[in-house]
Parts: sequence; C-alpha cells; structure tokens
Amino acid sequence: MTRQTRLSDLMSSPCHMLKPSSSSNFNTFCQFDYHEKPYVCDPSGSLSRTEIEMLDAVISPLNISSCFCQYSRSCHTVRFRMSIVIVPYTSAERLKRCGYISAYNTPYTWSQLALTYAEELSQHWMNDCKADVLLVYITAFGPERIKKSHIVPIFGHELRYLSKYSQPIAVASRYSIYEAIDNYLVTLKKLISSEPHKLHPSIPPWAIFVSVGFISLAVCSIYVANCLTSRTKGPYWQSRYPNGTKMRLANERWRAGFGGGLMMQNNANTKSAMMFKQFSGRRTKPSETTRKI
Repeated sequence: MTRQTRLSDLMSSPCHMLKPSSSSNFNTFCQFDYHEKPYVCDPSGSLSRTEIEMLDAVISPLNISSCFCQYSRSCHTVRFRMSIVIVPYTSAERLKRCGYISAYNTPYTWSQLALTYAEELSQHWMNDCKADVLLVYITAFGPERIKKSHIVPIFGHELRYLSKYSQPIAVASRYSIYEAIDNYLVTLKKLISSEPHKLHPSIPPWAIFVSVGFISLAVCSIYVANCLTSRTKGPYWQSRYPNGTKMRLANERWRAGFGGGLMMQNNANTKSAMMFKQFSGRRTKPSETTRKI
C-alpha cells in the first residue's frame, strides 16, 4: 500500500484524522513546511506551492490566518482563524464506521455525505482548531472514487453569524481544486464584508426620531396641563369673586335646590304670604254664612 493510499484511507473518516494535540507529526502530516502556509492541510499534496501562494494573495487582505497557530511557526495576530482541508475521498461506509450515520438510512446524497464529514471533522478538531471558518474540499465519494467534488464551509466562533451558509456546494467537473477554492474565497470575502452588521443589530434612525418626537410631545402636554391647572386654581380666579360673595351665591343655590326650584328671595316670600291670606279669607266666609243660617 502506497503512502498516498494510506493517507486517503486515513482521511476518509473524520474520526481517524490526526488531532493536532495528539500527534507529534501533525505538521508533517498536513505538509505545513512544504506549503509554508499553516492554514492549508493537504496531506495528499493536491495543491502545488504556487497555487497556495495565489490563494494566500486572496486570503491575506481578509486578515485571516491558521487555526493551528500553536502547531506552526508562521502565525500572527489576525481577526479570523481559518483552515482549508483537502480530502481525497470519503464514503457512507467510512462514516458509518465512525457512528456518524445510521446503517439503515440509505441511500445518501453526495451533499449529505459531504456536510456530515465537514461537521464531524469540525467537532473532532474542536479543542485543537477553533476555526472561524473550516473549509473542507472533498474530491470524490465511495470506494469507486466517483468524482462528485463538494466544498463545505463550516462557520463558527467569530463568524457564527454566517452559520446559515454552512452548506455543501457542488463543484462542476471543469474546475480544478485550486479554481474551486479560489472562487469560494471570493464569495467568502463578500460575506465577511457585507454581513457583520447582522451580528450587532442597531436601531434604525427613523425609529429614534419618532421616539424622540413622542417623548417631546408628552413633555409638552404635561407642561400645558400643569399651566392650565395652576391658572384655574390660582389668584386670578380667586380675585374675581370675594370670599363673602362666593359663600352667599353658594347658599342661595343650595336653598333654591332644596325648595323645589323656588327662589327663596324677599319678594317671593311676600307674594306667597299674600296669596295665602286671600285663600284663607275665601275659606272663612262660607263659614260665617252658615252660622247665620
């Protein structure tokens, strides 16, 4: 069995991939020294050094470096951590051996297998490679090495707000590994530059202006109401009616209401007394006539 075959079989199952912390030769396994770029793990040598340098020309402006900084000598302070992994092939059988998929849920699509592989590799390396984006390129599927290439980005940590884009992407057969990765890096650049505002949503300016307007209106309404209240209860209204006049008017209104609507004034009292006397006189006359009879 050649070295190429051994590496392909080793990488076909995420659970069998070397862990950076558990292997002293992880640097050699990923060929960091050959590629001179610590974010590309390419054990099978699918990319040339020139191709990786051209990819680095796209990655460097994004302020991205490797998630394997503790295992490489060429890391620096960056904004995001990244890893690109080139996988020669995988299969449903290999994933079943690791317990990632059930033996009864068949058949599987290439996209499902690619996504499962990338997600499980991300979990397998979680403690050693805290990548903001893990880019997995799978060249072929199945023991027959059917070339149905897929590229799968897995976003997390600082780029977790892009997790909705963690979906497998089928690669057309006319594209080489370098071309497929280069095309996706252009897409990644657009995502990083256009999406950050979604992580920290802000209040729209129009909402701020409307809120300030309502608050100002409420303050003005309270001020006007206080002014009207102070005017109605203040000396301005009290000076128009002396205390004695107000008391007399109040008493007269009360007596008028108590007497069934009759105004209890001196003239009204006199008229009532005269009418009472007239009626009294009329009632007494028949009584005198009766006595004479």
